[in-house]
Amino acid sequence: MPVVEPGALGRFVRSLFVAAGVRPGDAGTVASHLVDANLCGHDSHGVVRAPSYLRAVSEGRTVPGAELRLERDDGATALLDGGWNFGQIVAGRAMEIACERAEEGGVSVVVAHRSAHAGRLGAYVERAAARGLCGIVMANGHGGSARVAPFGGSQARLATDPMAFGLPTEDPEAPIVLDMATSVAAEGKVRVARNAGRALPAGYLLDAAGDATTDARALYTSPPGALLPLGGEAGYKGFGLALVVEALAGALSPAGTTRPGAPGGGNALFVMALDPERFAGRASFRRALTELARHVQAPPVRAEGGEVLLPGEPERRARRERAAGLPLDDGTWAQLEEAAREAVVSLPGKAR
Repeated sequence: MPVVEPGALGRFVRSLFVAAGVRPGDAGTVASHLVDANLCGHDSHGVVRAPSYLRAVSEGRTVPGAELRLERDDGATALLDGGWNFGQIVAGRAMEIACERAEEGGVSVVVAHRSAHAGRLGAYVERAAARGLCGIVMANGHGGSARVAPFGGSQARLATDPMAFGLPTEDPEAPIVLDMATSVAAEGKVRVARNAGRALPAGYLLDAAGDATTDARALYTSPPGALLPLGGEAGYKGFGLALVVEALAGALSPAGTTRPGAPGGGNALFVMALDPERFAGRASFRRALTELARHVQAPPVRAEGGEVLLPGEPERRARRERAAGLPLDDGTWAQLEEAAREAVVSLPGKAR
């Protein structure tokens, strides 16, 4: 398994996008987002995505440099047309607008459509929390990308419909960041398992016949299999949350909800920021969350040597542990090697 220094990997991925005609600044933004996902331990949203992003550019499904246009602007609310630019560019701009307007008026919602895959949603709500705001982001598959069976169903009818929440605490380096798919796992985690030749846990996946399987390849057959909703025997909860995401990210925008025949590969986005100062006050809000964190993490714990981790803590630990080198499975490395050959770009050296 190759291990690559994060900075070198970022420069390499940026060079792939520049070779594909992406403006250097935008290429750096996308590459940094992907590498940061690996740093956080979310390999499902990391550089494993680079080859598919490059294919989308070459096929015209992603349009680098496309103008971002506000179709509607009512002050606190806005509808953003991303022009099929990279999702990292569209979602980043949507969150920037929402934060600026929340700081002015207390709350803002921006709904975006015609965005390519936006990557790790936690990255955007972290930006809101860093400004002392509460951030919320939800994404559907822009009407396509059905990967998840409804609770009780056996075929894919929904996208993975992720959501993320970023909440500031008294420690600016330790916000509460909940980033989750409403399916039992993100599609990218299945992709990573397939690349690594690793079986999935039981209860994650159905094959094309609707039978339970642990073979990650089953999601990519023709016809495809399906992920299950979050919750196992209580999967109706994940299913219900997915419908909420479809409503807020999809039905509020021209993208619409997941439906037969819609092309996949993009995201429609619901982006919200609110300022606690307009309610209990920022200091009071941060203090209350900090006290809550201490309360829920206090002993006893179920297992000797165990602990209670808050949302966002695993990612912060992963950043520290992976700072010297990012492990990449052999399948992902082979895909990056192929992309490097096609772009005539040198691969980064391996840390070990």
